[in-house]
Amino acid sequence: MFIQKMIDHATHSELWSFATLLAIALSIYSLWDYIKSVLLSLKLSGPEALPILGNCLIIKEKDMLAKRVATAFGLYGPLIRVWVLLFPFFAVLQPDDLQVILSSKKHTEKVFIYRLMHNFLGKGLITSSGEKWNAHRKFIQPMFHLTILERFIDTFADASQTLFENLHASTNEEVNIAKYINNCVIDILNEAVLGVPVKRQGALVDMEQSPFRQGKVVVNERFLQPWLLFESVYKFTKIASEELDQKKRLDQFTRKMIKRRRDMIASGTFVGRKCLLDYMIEISDNNADFTEDDIVDEACTFMLAGQDSVGAAVAFTLFLLAQNPECQEKCVAEINDIFMDDQRAPTMNDLRDMRYVEMCIKEALRLCPSVPLMARKLGEEVRLGKYTLPAGSNIFICPYATHRLPHIYPDPEKFDPERFSPQNMETRHPYAYIPFSAGPRYCIGNRFAIMEMKTVVSRLLRSYQLLPVPGKTSFNATFRITLRASGGLWVHLKPRENPLIDYSH
Repeated sequence: MFIQKMIDHATHSELWSFATLLAIALSIYSLWDYIKSVLLSLKLSGPEALPILGNCLIIKEKDMLAKRVATAFGLYGPLIRVWVLLFPFFAVLQPDDLQVILSSKKHTEKVFIYRLMHNFLGKGLITSSGEKWNAHRKFIQPMFHLTILERFIDTFADASQTLFENLHASTNEEVNIAKYINNCVIDILNEAVLGVPVKRQGALVDMEQSPFRQGKVVVNERFLQPWLLFESVYKFTKIASEELDQKKRLDQFTRKMIKRRRDMIASGTFVGRKCLLDYMIEISDNNADFTEDDIVDEACTFMLAGQDSVGAAVAFTLFLLAQNPECQEKCVAEINDIFMDDQRAPTMNDLRDMRYVEMCIKEALRLCPSVPLMARKLGEEVRLGKYTLPAGSNIFICPYATHRLPHIYPDPEKFDPERFSPQNMETRHPYAYIPFSAGPRYCIGNRFAIMEMKTVVSRLLRSYQLLPVPGKTSFNATFRITLRASGGLWVHLKPRENPLIDYSH
């Protein structure tokens, strides 16, 4: 009996030992890619990290972009280690390496950071991944064909005219142009996305009370208090409650706009210009997989992402033209050649002919990319130079840094639109310039944005000479998901000799 007990005990112990070893082996197997990422991170250089917090608090630094991101290649090389809590990220700067990642459909998944924006943007094209993103992209892509985009030029022109009228009272004064441009872009989005006309006398909707004018992203605050990155902690905070209330207001307002457009179409009282909401309603009516919830998510994405990105790009372009008068006058000469003495609004052909204006916009986006930082998750193992990045690795893509690589852009801080002449663009790596990302997740609205920017910039240049404001000829770029200028972007508006006052109709 005693011997039998010893045998049973030994067998029992062996089973527990085997189970323990099996559990350890399975844990190592499931964490193997993470372990490989950690081991790789130890071989790479990067900013000094704090225990547990990693590099999260870098976002708190006011000069983070200028001192850390712009100089990252010189400080750390083409592949950089960054810690977000206990998770290693790899910042990839070189165009060849970026092409490997961005051009492949295997690496289109967004990292967990984008889930932090679901309460703000919803689950639209920017924040979604996988099959949902792929399906929505196919549904929505035809909406941005040039034949449809051409229909929005009148909207761009009306909003640009309203911008001029709002600025007219500030003629010969110093203005923070960013504030005015933001209102102009919101006017464009209200009409182009939601169908509320720019010129809306007697309109049924008071857009001044629109929740899209009051949006606030709290992702930065969560990085400054890294414990809030954990949803189990964050959901109990006041910030989370306020963010959810904001999302609820955005959803309710968008559903109200959807109902309004549906009712107009059903009753035959549809008037005005067709908007993106109308196209998405048609998609939903013909595809059961594109629901009203999907319309809400995508409409919120276009409204919220389109505000900050285009608003910043136009404001930075105007500011940089004020600091570079020779470039500004080349733009004006080109615009004069296009319109002569005609007071008309631009056409599609006019916008195509604004080649130097487009070069200036592209150079402004090089120096001041609206989205200075993006992220991806590798779908499979990737070899970059002498390093192998395991599947599941978190990747940072930094246009703000890549656009300043000195071996690609000599004197990178100089505003030089000639970098985007046809000859220079032909010889430059296509992934050296990524303000709209690249590859399968290339910004779906990029052509819409460029046309919008050309319309607004050319409208102001037809009426004003933009002059620098003494003491405010530079700015401190700050990161708030999109690029911002701390303290604003100031210009002096001087009327031209024969200014355009109003478009002829």
